[in-house]
Amino acid sequence: MLVTRPEPAAAATAAKLRALGHQVVITSLLESRPLAWRVPDPLPTGVVFTSAAAARLAGDGLRRLAHLPAFAVGDATAAAVRAAGVEQVEAVGGTAAALFAELMRRGIVDLVHLAGDVRGGDAPAPLQVAVCAVYTAALVDVLPDAARPELAAGAVTLLYSPRTAAHFARLVDAAGVERAALPIAAISPAAAAAAGEGWRSVATAAAPTEAALLAAAGLACTVDPCTVHKPER
Repeated sequence: MLVTRPEPAAAATAAKLRALGHQVVITSLLESRPLAWRVPDPLPTGVVFTSAAAARLAGDGLRRLAHLPAFAVGDATAAAVRAAGVEQVEAVGGTAAALFAELMRRGIVDLVHLAGDVRGGDAPAPLQVAVCAVYTAALVDVLPDAARPELAAGAVTLLYSPRTAAHFARLVDAAGVERAALPIAAISPAAAAAAGEGWRSVATAAAPTEAALLAAAGLACTVDPCTVHKPER
């Protein structure tokens, strides 16, 4: 199977799957690099993280914010924020939209959102959230050579975002590989839609977590928290 998430998360996923006896090729579709950024002045009252990469790549500036309450999308992002030295971290919601909705419900304002330069969406207008782009995530131009035999063999591909799902589809088409021969598994309905049509099968995680994604792909499924759609040919 192909794991398309960026490093270092891809290596962790690959190790997990190999321990379960699966053959894995890391096919990262994004390369993340830190950006120069300035800490807001005056300091906000809290910090928002919608990706683990922001916590890993924020650099020295994060130290000035580490004492503030932090709100992260999901447990994995919260763990990355804690590992970066932030003292108070709460995992809120499974998506950025759910996180912002909960913050708005609580009346929490005056926040800074540490994020990438390409994001799925910013906070709704009632929230006072300044955005600092602390990293850039560039799309990888070509599929690695190691991925081609796996694609030819019809390996399942794990897709982690709408942006990378659409990019994977473009790379597959450019490589002349038939979509009808390939099963894919997407972490959300939006990612599945971005991949387009014509695949051998499309499995969609029931929740935006890797555990649900692996269950949807049939790789680590103890219950059935997934929906599977097989397009007609």
